Amino acid sequence: MTTFEYKSRVYFSDTDAEGIAYHARYLDWAEHGRTEMLRAIYPGKTQMQLAEEEHLIMVVRSINIEYKAPAYLEEEITVLTTMEDVQHFSFTMKQSIMRGDMLLCSLLIKIAVIDSLTKRPKKIPDDILKAFEA
Repeated sequence: MTTFEYKSRVYFSDTDAEGIAYHARYLDWAEHGRTEMLRAIYPGKTQMQLAEEEHLIMVVRSINIEYKAPAYLEEEITVLTTMEDVQHFSFTMKQSIMRGDMLLCSLLIKIAVIDSLTKRPKKIPDDILKAFEA
């Protein structure tokens, strides 16, 4: 499957007193990468529109994260996001946070799709499934 790239920078607010990125910021960068990938593969519908119009929300079910090396203040990082598996009610994404060719962090995220009104699992609509598979 295609890998989506999202670039960001490590800002002062991302770091501790030593200029090292705080561990929770990797989760934020990964979220930004997933959000931008969804925007790219399913243009014209934001997550807010999906929730309001189709009563569909995507929630993190689980995250497996492994830190390999630190990110430092002012560095450019790249979040690589690949759709790994798509089911009827959920999907799995693999993400890598990189500094150049160096792997800083790897994540495996399982996303559940639920109905925004009932908070119960909801089947992923066919047009979104097709966008995921493209």
